[in-house]
Amino acid sequence: MRVAFAGLLTVFAFALIASPLHAHHGSAGYDMANMTIRKATVTGFEWANPHCQVFFDITDDKGNVVHWTIEAPPPTILVERNWTRKSLKSGDVVTAYFHASKNGAPVGILQKVYFADGMGLWAYPDPQPGQAAPPADPK
Repeated sequence: MRVAFAGLLTVFAFALIASPLHAHHGSAGYDMANMTIRKATVTGFEWANPHCQVFFDITDDKGNVVHWTIEAPPPTILVERNWTRKSLKSGDVVTAYFHASKNGAPVGILQKVYFADGMGLWAYPDPQPGQAAPPADPK
């Protein structure tokens, strides 16, 4: 009886500890039906788990500079797509393709970036043969 109670208590304790560790994955908060395409200046790039983060300055339609935080896949996935921890450097001017937040916050999920020389890096999905077309003219 005592062993069964101790076992039950242990399971209950682990359940209490584990409950706050729920997954945060998902795209429900982002406009996945529309792609936002903007000319952006990289202000930072964090190569870390569980997601890499790209920080951009983007000028809005009123001429104000807005600081964006864009989520990218973890390093293990980006390496498979030819990224390195030095792929983006502060000051790089790129054309960023991302899915923006539905609530208007300056956050999003990165799809791909193009550099001024036309080279591109994909975060999602992997490029298909012949898919590396020049980017649309960003705002």
